Amino acid sequence: MLNSMFSCLKFAFLIVFVVLAAGCGTTKQARSIEKSGFLGDYTSLRPGIDGQALLLYDDAQADCKKYDSVILDSVTLWAKDQDSSLQQLAANDRNTLRALGDKALADMFTQAGYHVVQKPAPNVMRVRAAFTEAEKANVLMEDLSVVAPYASTAATIYAEGKGQGLFTGALAYEIELLDSVTGKRLSATVDKRVGLLDLRNLDEWDSIKAMLDGWRERGVKRFKLCRSSGSFVFRPTDDSLNNTLESYRP
Repeated sequence: MLNSMFSCLKFAFLIVFVVLAAGCGTTKQARSIEKSGFLGDYTSLRPGIDGQALLLYDDAQADCKKYDSVILDSVTLWAKDQDSSLQQLAANDRNTLRALGDKALADMFTQAGYHVVQKPAPNVMRVRAAFTEAEKANVLMEDLSVVAPYASTAATIYAEGKGQGLFTGALAYEIELLDSVTGKRLSATVDKRVGLLDLRNLDEWDSIKAMLDGWRERGVKRFKLCRSSGSFVFRPTDDSLNNTLESYRP
């Protein structure tokens, strides 16, 4: 009965919502993140600005044009402690998350023009990545909190306090690029994305998939620029009003 009522309610609001939300993102950057320990040394990382990752490091002296291939380590799930959201995921969900991460990472570098190889060489970077937090969305409750006035108020209060939409997903990651021969760190990033209340999320994995799509797209843009400029130092530009609006959405 509840599912039937919810389906009707969702269909009625979906058309209006899609029109209003067209072009708006379903995720945003989190306000803060805790270091997990995956990267080991964080002393060289600095806070990001202007749409950059929350924490980052780029070797300004390294020549990005030198590298045309990558060794991709499998994405690791790295829980900081027993209270980590990763510990709440079932085994099959962890496997799904790892598979999604491996695909996003492979797509990122191949679409940026890199060859994926298996052996170290002077022209090869090694890529290490880990998901350090992950929360699937509760789609039923997320959508009810959008369409029901009483739930919407509670969702707004929650979002203002936590910086994340109520019942939405979240994903944090740490990644570093190393010279495959010397092991020298070329670049490192620590970042986190959280979900926004959105009726277009029809599956509990939709928020995380949107975050990974954004991760891949930003990575492709960055590494294409890296290869053309020769510098690992990425200086993003304010490319749209949506970036400004996004920072104020729950």
